[in-house]
Amino acid sequence: MDLVPIVGGFEGGVYTWAPTTMAYGDNNRSCMIRLPQNRFCIENRAADMCMNPYLSLALTTAAALDGIKNKIDPGKPLNLNLYTLSPEEMEASNIKSLPRNLLEAIEALNEDDFAKEVLGDSMLLQFFSYKKDEWDRYHQAVTDWEVQEFLRLY
Repeated sequence: MDLVPIVGGFEGGVYTWAPTTMAYGDNNRSCMIRLPQNRFCIENRAADMCMNPYLSLALTTAAALDGIKNKIDPGKPLNLNLYTLSPEEMEASNIKSLPRNLLEAIEALNEDDFAKEVLGDSMLLQFFSYKKDEWDRYHQAVTDWEVQEFLRLY
């Protein structure tokens, strides 16, 4: 079985097993937040096994409570295939892309005022430092893909 990247537009198609955009929809598997049919729940499809469940739950709960407290209108649910939207259609619908890799994710978290408020500066700084070190260490390794892609050139 081939692994599928979390970015749209890979060779052979545009579908992924994970959301690529910040959007919600009714029973829509292309959305980050999904309201499944026949179940009274909210499904966060951006969560994965690499996340810190405590920080994720803290931020998700805080965001939900903030939305309720401030009566934030999330807008209408998107019930179209988000994987097939062009960049122009995404911009017109005010749909933002999720970070494409760990570095983009930790930089977005580090710049997020709401995350700073919820987690506190000290926690966020420590988490950012740890994840930045993880990113740097990851880039010290040579992957099988790099060997296959570049060794033939030399």
